[in-house]
Amino acid sequence: MGGPLNKVRLPLDERSVIEYALRAFAEHPYVDDLVLVVRQDEREEMEPLTRGQGKPCRLVIGGATRQASVYHAILDVTSEIVLVHDGARPLVGAAIISGCVEAMDRYDGAIPALPAEERVCSLGKGRRARPVLFEQQPLYRAQTPQCFATKILRLCHERHKDGPGLTDDSHLLELEGYKVGVLPGDPANVKITTPLDLLVVKAYLEKEPEGHR
Repeated sequence: MGGPLNKVRLPLDERSVIEYALRAFAEHPYVDDLVLVVRQDEREEMEPLTRGQGKPCRLVIGGATRQASVYHAILDVTSEIVLVHDGARPLVGAAIISGCVEAMDRYDGAIPALPAEERVCSLGKGRRARPVLFEQQPLYRAQTPQCFATKILRLCHERHKDGPGLTDDSHLLELEGYKVGVLPGDPANVKITTPLDLLVVKAYLEKEPEGHR
């Protein structure tokens, strides 16, 4: 977002961005406990969020990359399946969480995704567009939460911990040949990366306040 404050701590109405995400999972019947990954320098400010969630919630200090942070978080997860979510997506809905968990009887991992609406092109020399045909392979934009068999996700992270850091955990499973199912995403499940995204999220809250608060 270009400011000094971590985007998950930005105010969004009466709560911060991360508090919306935490509440969505804490209130879901499929979720038993929560793991909040934070930077070392944010531990003191984020620790109060572990209280009052209605379910066990603990802090884990993240790593140098997103991939390392997820690995730190799942090291001591004991449940058979785990949901990995980006805290910058405050409006995650209960239906998305349910769908990912319920798909685990058919897949090794499950992710929500939306069709890419804009044209996708590849750039050649001189930044000239080169045609890329995807008629047989439509493109989708992956969202979170992403759900996995915990042992499989941990194994995939261990096998690729010395490789280039990846920003999508489902890619690790795909590299190892596991089956990842793709479920319908939610347009309201916006990831806040720019000031415009924050305005979009606020617009969704004003439109359906009860559904996301």
